[in-house]
Amino acid sequence: MKTFALFCTALLTSAVAHAETLNTAAPLGVELGKTTCARMPSGPNRTKTGTSPWAGGDTIEIRNLERFKLPGLTKATVNCDQHDTVALVTLNFDRSAMDDVVRQLDARYESKRKTDANAENGYAEWAAANGGIEMLYARDGKALVVAYWAKGAKAKYFSYSATRDKQPPAAVTPQSQL
Repeated sequence: MKTFALFCTALLTSAVAHAETLNTAAPLGVELGKTTCARMPSGPNRTKTGTSPWAGGDTIEIRNLERFKLPGLTKATVNCDQHDTVALVTLNFDRSAMDDVVRQLDARYESKRKTDANAENGYAEWAAANGGIEMLYARDGKALVVAYWAKGAKAKYFSYSATRDKQPPAAVTPQSQL
């Protein structure tokens, strides 16, 4: 009987761990909040396009998107934080891929919110174990954006945006004093 109880406990623990892994967001194989940007393979498939001021790390554009076999994927960008971990992955898709994208996200993650189909700007949100996923699109637009946020990254982004708007304008030196 003791062996049976241990077996049941192990099975339950295994099932919980498996369920958590299924809900972990790792777009393009990059796990949010865990994968370090330095470990992403360098070369022609990855281009550093600058620094992300809100996250504190590099901004990287992923090239050669056909290898991911995601119909309609037109652009992929990764933002790293100051600790060199992935904070945000942004995927741009052709609008024609929207039904497939929504179906895949609904199947894998818990749906939190969706706007009415007739809304001017569409928005949908899903929860993941390691962050959240948002989809944004204009009703008559030709593209849609799916943003995978690591835990805490979205709050950091909006915190940065709010403080940046409240900063006083930079002092301008008149030309005669230069």
